[in-house]
Amino acid sequence: MTTSKRALFLLAVGLVPPLVLASGSAQAADEPPVQGEGLTLAYLTDLHTKVHKAWAENFLAMAAARLPKDHPVNLATRAVVVELVLAPGGRLLSTAVTNPSGSSEFDTSALDVVRTNAPYGIAPEEAFSDDGNVRVLWTFARDDRRCSDLRIENAQLPLPQAVRALVAQGRDRTAIKRLQTAGDDAREQGFSSFAWAWLDSVEAEQGLAVAAARAAGGDRAGAEKLSQAVAQGEQVETAARGLARLAIPLCPLVKEKLEGPAGEARGVAVAVLRLGLERECLPGVLVVAKDRSAPEPQRVAAVEALGTLDDPEAHTSLQTLAKDGPPAIRAAALLAGTRPGTGRGAVFHLTGLLHDPAPQLRGAAAAALLRSGGEAMVPQLFQFFKERDPRPGESVAKELGTMKGEASAEMLGRLARGKCDRRVRLASARALAVRRDQFARKAQATLAGDGDAELRFLGSAAVDAQKRLAAASAPEGHVWRASYAALAAGSGRLAAADWALVQFPKLDPAARVEIMAAWLAGATKMGEK
Repeated sequence: MTTSKRALFLLAVGLVPPLVLASGSAQAADEPPVQGEGLTLAYLTDLHTKVHKAWAENFLAMAAARLPKDHPVNLATRAVVVELVLAPGGRLLSTAVTNPSGSSEFDTSALDVVRTNAPYGIAPEEAFSDDGNVRVLWTFARDDRRCSDLRIENAQLPLPQAVRALVAQGRDRTAIKRLQTAGDDAREQGFSSFAWAWLDSVEAEQGLAVAAARAAGGDRAGAEKLSQAVAQGEQVETAARGLARLAIPLCPLVKEKLEGPAGEARGVAVAVLRLGLERECLPGVLVVAKDRSAPEPQRVAAVEALGTLDDPEAHTSLQTLAKDGPPAIRAAALLAGTRPGTGRGAVFHLTGLLHDPAPQLRGAAAAALLRSGGEAMVPQLFQFFKERDPRPGESVAKELGTMKGEASAEMLGRLARGKCDRRVRLASARALAVRRDQFARKAQATLAGDGDAELRFLGSAAVDAQKRLAAASAPEGHVWRASYAALAAGSGRLAAADWALVQFPKLDPAARVEIMAAWLAGATKMGEK
């Protein structure tokens, strides 16, 4: 270090005894106040206070007194902008000159001051950049500004990366605010990043549920964990859903339970297999379906499992079960045994069942009629507008939700807007939300002004951003997870994202995992990455 540079360094770091300044020299009182708001202002003020004496009272004052007036450091217009990168706790990570003064000696002195006075105080979150560090742009001047001109530079990453970084730092609320202020397209894509990042952050506490949620998005990393859970009888329904999403065979995991004695374990096995039955487990499921001494819920699950397997023996058994026995078994068998587009051959028989005393059979017959005959069968269901029991209407709505034509969409719209039971209205509105065709979207839009807040939310996919956000922000909205899932699965993903961002703080961890799973499942269906 040359003698000149060493002298400047000593001045900068305050190792040269101060002088009594002559009258007329610049005083600290002339320095402008630090600018900012709230906690950020307090933080910047603390930074300034720590550096002020070394810069203004030592370096500037002594440079004026000890160096020639024409020395480059003493040029009145001299100013350098320095960038400081600080860890949240105050550790100085790096410094750099972003706008040099024209004098390397002046610039180096400013850098020496900020380095020598580190570490600094703890920063408020408002001062953080997306990477979790604090960036300060600080002007060190020879004029009256001295070292008072400093500000936070909020360095932002592209939205998907920013969201992942913020969640990894535990700054969920900041990530949510960033998403809420983003444009529609960016918000929808960014919420997928939020979902994956948030699942990463809670995996240790919610391991199995997170593995199932990841599976909903096509991630196979947790498949072994899910398989072990099913085999060991732990959170079986959650784990089995995840495996089914990954098209992993379920039969090998529950075959032993299925072939064991009647009881709870066998019930667990058939509940798993209704998500997807393989030929290997068909004999055991048939035993449960035909066992009149088995609990009715087990038999219904077994019947529904039979409907997932394209097998002549399973189909024949369903036809038999649909003819005799308790209404719940007959109804499940009737619907499970109906294949799409089978034509009008079964219409006569099914039409007669539309007036059956058992509401389960009326609903199953109506859904089977739609499944076999398609849009042409919709006019056959006019009596459902007067149905008092909600179960048939719910069955019809679910089936209508799988269709794509104008007649089915119009019927769903009429049911959703009608005077029937609220359960039917909600089921119909959710069925519209799941569909992606133009007819459903048109019917969905008619719900945007409904008197029921949840129905307005389900209709909000077809309205402008302001109305959509208002619908998603209802105080009671945090309980609408089923409606959110319907929108996330269909063409209302923006409305679903708005709801999730508003209601997220009100949800418990298990519910948060649930909504992330629904979002990722919808993303997979849409072909998103």
